[in-house]
This record gives sequence, structure tokens and C-alpha cells, in this order.
Amino acid sequence: MASQPDRGSTRRLAPSGLVVVVACGLVGLHGGCAPEDELPLPPVVWQGESVRVRMDDPAIEVCGGTFEALDRHAELVREALLLEGDGVVEYSIGDQDFVDERCSADAPIACTWTTTGVVFASDPFIPHEIVHAVRVLDPRLSLRSSPIEEGLATLFGSNDLPEGTVPLDAMGILEDSDTAGSAEYFRAGYSMALLMDRHGVDRFRSFDLLARDRPEDRAFEEAFGETKAEFAAMADAAPLCDQSQWWAPLLECDGEITAVDPETGSLSFNGNLSCSDDRTLGPEGGRMWTTRHFRLDEPTGRLSYDFEMPDDATLEIVACDGGCSERFAYSGSRYAVGSVSNGLPILEPGEYYLRMSRPASDDDGWFEIVLQ
Repeated sequence: MASQPDRGSTRRLAPSGLVVVVACGLVGLHGGCAPEDELPLPPVVWQGESVRVRMDDPAIEVCGGTFEALDRHAELVREALLLEGDGVVEYSIGDQDFVDERCSADAPIACTWTTTGVVFASDPFIPHEIVHAVRVLDPRLSLRSSPIEEGLATLFGSNDLPEGTVPLDAMGILEDSDTAGSAEYFRAGYSMALLMDRHGVDRFRSFDLLARDRPEDRAFEEAFGETKAEFAAMADAAPLCDQSQWWAPLLECDGEITAVDPETGSLSFNGNLSCSDDRTLGPEGGRMWTTRHFRLDEPTGRLSYDFEMPDDATLEIVACDGGCSERFAYSGSRYAVGSVSNGLPILEPGEYYLRMSRPASDDDGWFEIVLQ
């Protein structure tokens, strides 16, 4: 694996706010991509097992662990969706003009070319596009309709939608030929979460393969034993939950697990949430973050904590499993972190992740969190 280039801090080039990304050229989506053979790819700056990173401008800010995270995320998505193929995702980072040349007007931040799986992005870390790319690179698949593809990319690759919920209207979103916008992404992602929970990934894979040579609605009914309308009726009757309750935190719940210290009965996490740190990811949407994966073997009575963290940081603690509406999720700023009666609600045994985020910066971001 090649070493990473010097990634000096510069201004963030992508526009701030909600990252709305669509796969350019998907069935039902607007076109507008430039011909692939007319636009050469930028130079390679990093090579992983599943992702090759290219940069049009090597001065674009990239936080320390970002490239490794893109690579691992591609592997995790392949595992989660039972995807085949060993093609490498070409992930190309450039400024807004670079992306505008290669993506449609409906994809202002990033896009994925559906014939090759090449990603073009003005943010260094957009896992949503990794989902699109690894699906394109599966030699046994053809891409599904826009709601399904965007729903999968939101379920397995995004946690950046605004807080809150919108009415699901599952049938409306499944019939939508052009899924774009935060409300539509929420509906599509939650619909796919409910579909996976109801039928499992094995049957979804069967649907994926059946739909190569027959109408999608027919493949849906054959694979799942119900029509889209029957599934939508069930989905619309389900509890409506925030995205933190149903998305799949593949990266956050991967890797080393911190367990409770048997001598102190506490969990301790520390680090430096600075863009130059090897465990910091991003930027995406102007923010960077770091995560820690931990396990509780016994239920807590009432989890209390001591903390030191940057004033501009946000702390989250979320269960890896459980789903809507059972998954525990807690979020607070530096000044609100002790607002829940100076403690957290009871946590059941299981795996969780702690994530801290703040605006992208190389300033010192030392933190220490002790849960006890």
C-alpha cells in the first residue's frame, strides 16, 4: 500500500451544507455526464485494496485517515450487500469546476459514472458514492431504479441528512423515477432499511440478480413474495424514525472494540480531533470526525461521564444494532453534553460507537471521554 501524500491544509473547496449526491446516468435520473473517454482521470495519489484515490489538486484538504476509510468502506459495502467482483473504485477528488465538468447539474457535489464506477467528488470523503461505485463494479448486476440505488447508498453510505423525519410514503418513493433531495433520500433510505430488515440480504441479492433480465416489479414480487404496493403498505405503517435509528454504520462499528476496564468499571477514550490526526476522517460538508467502537457486557444502571472536548465539537453515542425504534442514540454539543440529568439513559449490553465531530481544522482538538 503506497504512503499518503503531503496533505497540507487549505480552504475547503466544496460548497457547504447538505451533500446531495446522485449517481449520474442511473436509470430514471437526469443525464448530463461528459463522455468518459474525453476527460482523463487525474494522477493517482494513494492506492488501497478496493479504492484508488486520484486528486486533481493535491493541495485540497484531506484529513489523516480518510483514504484508508474509503478503502475499508468499499470492502464493508461489498460484504454487506453480498456483492461480487474485485474491481478497484477510482475515487477522483477535485474542485467544483472539476466536478461540474463531469457531473450533471443535479449532482453538484459528486457523481458516479455508471459504466465504470468512477467517482468524482469535491469532498474527500463521500461514502454514499462508494456504495454506487461498488455496485457498478459487480459484474453480475445491472443497476436498479433510482429509489433503490439511492436508498441503498443512503442506508449504507450516508449519515448527513438533517435531523428529524418526513412522512415515508413508501409507494410514492418506490415509483419515483428521479430520487433527489433530502426528503426523497430519507424516504428511499428508510424504505431500503425496512426492506432489508423484513427480508434479509440474501433475498435482496436474489432480487438484484433476478432483475437483470425481467421487469423490476416482477423480480421484486418473485424475490420477496409480495408486491411493491404490499411492501409499501407495511412500511408506511411502521414507526417513523430519525436516520440515526435506521442507517447502517458500517465503518463506525468496524474494527477494534474497546471493552469496560474490569478494575475501574469505566470506558476511556481520548485522542486529538484535528485534521492532521491519523484517526480523523473528512472533510465532508465542512466537518471532520473521529469514532471509537465499544462494547458493554452488562447493562448500565445510569451511565455517567467525565469529558474534555473542543468547544465546537459534537458528541454522539449510538448503538450499532437495534434498528428503528430500539437503537439508542445520544447527541450533544460541548455545552449540552451534560444536559440529560448529568448522565445517559440506561444502556443495554451490546456494541456502540462514539463519534465526535467538529468543523475541519488543524487546530488542537484534544478530547478525553470517560464513561462509567
